[in-house]
Amino acid sequence: MNYDLVRDEEAVSAAVATVLLFGGVLSIIGMMMVSMIPVIEELQGSVERHDMSSQMTLLAKQTAELSEAGMPGDSTEVELIPIDGNIVWDKTRGGMWYSATWFDDNSLRMRGALDFDDSLDIRHSESEVKSVCIDDLRLGPLNPYIYSVPSWVDDVRFAAAPGLAIPLGPIDIDIYQDGVKEEISLALDDSHILDLRDIGELTIKSSHKLVLMFSAGDGGATVVTANDVSPVDKTGRSWSIPLPSGQSQIHIVSDIANQVRITEESTTTTSYSIPSGSSRLAVASTHDISMQAPGVVHVSTSASSHLLLRTNIDGGIGSTSWPSTNGALLGHEFNTPSLNGELAITNPNNDPVTITWKGGGTSVSAQATAFISWPPETIDDSPVIDASSDIFVSWSASSNTTKQQNVSSVNLLPAVDTGATSGNLFLHYQTESNIQHQLSSTLQGFLTNYNASMNANQTAILTSDSPSAIFNASEGTSKLTADGNPIRVHHLAGSNGLIQAMHDGEQRCVAINVQASGWITTSLPWKSFSGRSEIDVERGWTNGEHPASMSISVLAVEGANSHSTIGTVWAFHLSRLTYEFSSSIMGMEVAYSGGAVVTNHPEFEAFIVTPPSDRGGPGPRFAATIPSLHPTSNSLSGGGKLSLDIELEHRQSLASTTAYEVRRGWSSPYGEAIAVDSADGLESSEDWTIYPGRIDLLTDYVGWVPDPSFNTAESIWHTNGEAIQFTLQMSSLTVDIGGEI
Repeated sequence: MNYDLVRDEEAVSAAVATVLLFGGVLSIIGMMMVSMIPVIEELQGSVERHDMSSQMTLLAKQTAELSEAGMPGDSTEVELIPIDGNIVWDKTRGGMWYSATWFDDNSLRMRGALDFDDSLDIRHSESEVKSVCIDDLRLGPLNPYIYSVPSWVDDVRFAAAPGLAIPLGPIDIDIYQDGVKEEISLALDDSHILDLRDIGELTIKSSHKLVLMFSAGDGGATVVTANDVSPVDKTGRSWSIPLPSGQSQIHIVSDIANQVRITEESTTTTSYSIPSGSSRLAVASTHDISMQAPGVVHVSTSASSHLLLRTNIDGGIGSTSWPSTNGALLGHEFNTPSLNGELAITNPNNDPVTITWKGGGTSVSAQATAFISWPPETIDDSPVIDASSDIFVSWSASSNTTKQQNVSSVNLLPAVDTGATSGNLFLHYQTESNIQHQLSSTLQGFLTNYNASMNANQTAILTSDSPSAIFNASEGTSKLTADGNPIRVHHLAGSNGLIQAMHDGEQRCVAINVQASGWITTSLPWKSFSGRSEIDVERGWTNGEHPASMSISVLAVEGANSHSTIGTVWAFHLSRLTYEFSSSIMGMEVAYSGGAVVTNHPEFEAFIVTPPSDRGGPGPRFAATIPSLHPTSNSLSGGGKLSLDIELEHRQSLASTTAYEVRRGWSSPYGEAIAVDSADGLESSEDWTIYPGRIDLLTDYVGWVPDPSFNTAESIWHTNGEAIQFTLQMSSLTVDIGGEI
């Protein structure tokens, strides 16, 4: 069959043109889609950012109310519903700090305390910085308080340390001895006694801070730290003391008239101490307590005071170091006890020191100790001792027939280089005695070379695995030095003694002795965890190898005092609850940490959604409560509908006193943004407009002011030069996250 095939050129051209046109349209649509996708993603990211910001703002509001006004056991529930992103916890990139100075015309700054290495920087240019003392705050439910019990202790008595709001249920305590763990529960108002005779060293781990007493033999005497200890001079107004059965005695010394209330079981007695009217005499009172069974005695006073405890009144035993009026063990003025006994006055200087008191005085040779019967025969009250240079003072229950060198006791030997309870240089003067004297040294860090220079050199290497050593003290002056991390030294005389124990991360003091206008770098007596994983950091916090938040006291020259606590810094590692999502770029987040809601959307620009909560005014007042959230081990993370059950564990007071400069700093990347955002209303100040950056000329504004330094992440609470009524609290909250992932 034949066909006539005819090529239609116009039809072919039309078909080709149609295909090309369709391809062109698809290309244009593709190009439009490529250019539109980032816009669409950015719009979606904006929706996610605003949606989660509103949800976390509600979380911040409810958490702030629970932190400030809740009681232990109170809880709140918050529901978070992410869109496409994930909710995760970040425990190592969140943190903030507060600092306060306790004397006028003083400034204190800090940096580097939250970067997990073994150093930090402080800045105080007004006087010479003598030393810093650092306390591990043990912040977090997985970070127990650790108490290492030395071999010379015969029994341990402990009770829960009260706070503003403490847990309702019993405290969990684990006791480790030779790898064996014993678990006990301690009710809040009960005490517990461990008989350790012939047992040896052990370790106590507690979920809550304890008031813990080490006793040897029949006990002795010790200065008891107050529950509400002042960061300025270490005085207080309330004490909770675990006492044994039998007769005990407390001796209270204050500057002014005092009302003393003592509660034992259900009985409360009230007494009053009135000044004598004579100059250079403190106010002291003595109270005998008879316990039918071991228990906890609560003491409160109307005036800031020091308290001395004796657990064996008739035995003539016990000795204790006595703090100066500035709170340090090294000072030139002391409100001394009026108990009958003997004072040992040690002069650590290279020149003689003149000591005076009302109606008398003496001199002490260089690097020597003088023993004085106390109080003077003509004085019944508490004489104030004045010294021409800094000295150490200790009191002992000695008598005319038994001098201090023969008094059986356990006494904390103060450090010469730091003026505090630990350091790297110690002096001990020993006269001829008919009882054995020993010096027990304990490492406050992880490694040090310890040398005791006596009649014959004695050396030891202290490590975290072998942290203690005991040397026999011979007649004469003993010089003890440590090369590395600081040590704590106890003087053991005979077989009796009593001392209040500190937890392993408490009062680690480092000497500085530098005056500079810039930053001063000092070592941190803990291991460095810089660059380590989050799991390693958490493990270091738990076992005490690195501080889980810290309190830093700076001792410097103030007036005639060489070791006054001029200021304190509190640095907190805070967990961040982070919502991670993507917009046109990766790495976007909305995060909650320390009461603030922050975000880096759009495009990594730090933005403050909700500022951290604080309270200012009326007048020169400032108060803040720091909410510290800690997720439980079984908490969920990821996407989906999540329910946060937040419960208040405890709330504690860090400071409640008069301050002269208050600063706040925040960790990156939001520190600078928070500093600027907190200065709400500063733009309306005429003084700031005319003299930008001149805080000293700012008179028409009260509130936060960003530090004038370049690119700073800290701000200053400005009150026109007036003293600030400063209150700082910390609330620990447990968060359990459940829901549908």
